[in-house]
Amino acid sequence: MTKTKQNIMLTPGPTPLPPEVLAALSRPILHHRTEAFGEMFQFVLDAMQRAYMTKNRVLMASASGTGAMESAVVNLLSPGDEALVYSTGAFGDRFAAILKAYGLSPVVISEEWGHAAKAEKISDALKRHPKTKVVFLQHTDTSTGVLNDIKDLAAAVHANSQAVIVVDAVSSLAAEEFRMDEWGVDVTLTASQKGLMNAPGLAFAAISERAWTLVQSARLPKFYFDWKTYDRSLKARETPYTPAVAMVAAQAEALKLIEKIGLEGMWKRTAELADYTRTWARKNGLAIFAKDPAHILTGVRLPEGVDGSAMLAEILREEGISIADGQLSLKGKIVRIAHMGYISRADLDAGFVALEKRLAEVQAA
Repeated sequence: MTKTKQNIMLTPGPTPLPPEVLAALSRPILHHRTEAFGEMFQFVLDAMQRAYMTKNRVLMASASGTGAMESAVVNLLSPGDEALVYSTGAFGDRFAAILKAYGLSPVVISEEWGHAAKAEKISDALKRHPKTKVVFLQHTDTSTGVLNDIKDLAAAVHANSQAVIVVDAVSSLAAEEFRMDEWGVDVTLTASQKGLMNAPGLAFAAISERAWTLVQSARLPKFYFDWKTYDRSLKARETPYTPAVAMVAAQAEALKLIEKIGLEGMWKRTAELADYTRTWARKNGLAIFAKDPAHILTGVRLPEGVDGSAMLAEILREEGISIADGQLSLKGKIVRIAHMGYISRADLDAGFVALEKRLAEVQAA
């Protein structure tokens, strides 16, 4: 997986694009109500089933990962329904914010940032709230670099309730091990710009038949994100509204690459890059932020007195290397180095050199 490019991106979405994907983005646009587009669209949905490791239906909309999250909320719940959110970072908090925007009052379990969700806390919460209809979980959270054990968490939900399980796999799909059907997940959400090695613009939801029973009765307001409307368009091999056609063409190429490497090959590659990054960090005396780290991203604590925000801005300006700052309370305190999708060891090396240079300057001052 070699490549040549002007800018180096070590951010957790967007991520660098393989040459085949870039080439697909430059092709003439297909009309979205044609046989040619229908064939490409169907390939993408079939390949996404394989990426999710599911036999469930997969729906696609032109949106960000947050659009996928909102679509799950509005298609599964009605006013007054009880829902539970287990948050292990900024994106778990976002689930809670979406629910509140629609007038719901979710039960929120918040883990200290950097720590993974615990099955016993879900069990206890569901015993206290037996009417919970939907449980919202994160597989990985790029704000903290944490990985949650979805297999264990889903088992705890099934053991204590009939609630439908929704998992945000926006940053993890095709980069971390994820087995939707085997682990008993009902709805899995993802987006194109991370492990799926595509540009931003596509959101995907895989939905079980158990979850579909809630879809049939959900009464929260919706129009563009109405899953029933998307489902009715599947027979015609199209979306109900104009899709991001170039993104679909690019996603088809990215999925062909993923299938050529194999899911387990993608998982292994991401894990190796994560280990490579953490070895570098420890060699340089830098602590890993997450206590339960994911493979997709490493959050690295900066030494006291280092202005991470200013440092990363300088690296981008002078070397053209994009590295993510911390979010919210972690802004300026950690750097988040992604190693998902098409990011390579050479990309990481360039980022390490740039970081080492600035950290050495701080120490010498």
